[in-house]
Amino acid sequence: MNPAITIRELRSMADLAATIGLQKAVWRMIDIEVASPHTLKAIVHTGGSVLGAELDGRLVGFCTGFAAWRGEQLCLWSHMAAVLPSQQGQGIGQRLKLAQREWALGRGYAVIAWTFDPLQSGNANFNFNRLGIIARRYEVNHYGAMNDGINAGLASDRLEAHWQLDAPHPSPPPEALTMLLRREGAGDWRCEIPPALDAAGYGIEIPLDIGALKKADITQAQQWQLAVREGMVALLAAGYVVSGFLRQAGRAWYVLTRAV
Repeated sequence: MNPAITIRELRSMADLAATIGLQKAVWRMIDIEVASPHTLKAIVHTGGSVLGAELDGRLVGFCTGFAAWRGEQLCLWSHMAAVLPSQQGQGIGQRLKLAQREWALGRGYAVIAWTFDPLQSGNANFNFNRLGIIARRYEVNHYGAMNDGINAGLASDRLEAHWQLDAPHPSPPPEALTMLLRREGAGDWRCEIPPALDAAGYGIEIPLDIGALKKADITQAQQWQLAVREGMVALLAAGYVVSGFLRQAGRAWYVLTRAV
C-alpha cells in the first residue's frame, strides 16, 4: 500500500465536485450519468459519508455510503467506489473500504452492502478474497441499459455484496466442486443445471477478462452472461449463497455453498 495516500471525509462542495472528473475517468461516463456534487452533499448532510483518498493533495479515489434497509436489517449501502486507473494496484481501494468499515462500525452498522458486476473478475477477487463478503442476491439488469465505457453492451446484472463487519472471514470453499458452468474451449462453455441441486459446493466460471472478451466477441460475452445468470438464479433460489471466488491457471469461477 502507498503510505503517501491519506483518507478523509469529503464534506465541502469543492471537495465533492472533485469527484466528477474521477467518476468520468473510471467509468467513462457522460455528464448525465455522473453523481452530482449536490447529490453527494445530500448524502453527507443526511448522515451518510463520502470518503476520499488523496495523493499530494489530489483526489485519486472515493467511496460513498448511506443508510439502507435490506429486508429487516439496517446497513450502510456503498453505492460508488472508485480509484483512478493510473493509481490502481496500490491498495487504495482496500484502504478506502477499510476506512468505510471503521466509519460504519463507529456509527453502529454491522453490515455494508453494495452491488457489483459478477463478470468483473478483478472486483470479485477483491470483494471475496480481500474483504470477505458473501452474496445472496442476483439482480437481473438491475440498472437497465447502461452506456458508459465499462458497462455498455451487456445487461446490468449485479450480485449484491453482503459484508458482515463483525464476523470472521467466510470458510474456505469445499475441496470438491461440481462445476455448474464451465468453459470447455475457446467460445465453448456449458451451463448444466441438474434436476436436484444437492452438492456441497458448485462452481460457476466467468471470463477472466470480460472487457477483452467484449472487444473480441460481444455476442459471446452476452451469451456467457446469460449462462452465468441462469446458474446463479437457480442456485440462489435453491438455498445456496455465493461464498467464494477462485482464480488460477488463467481461469476464474465463483463458489456457491449451502447457506448456513
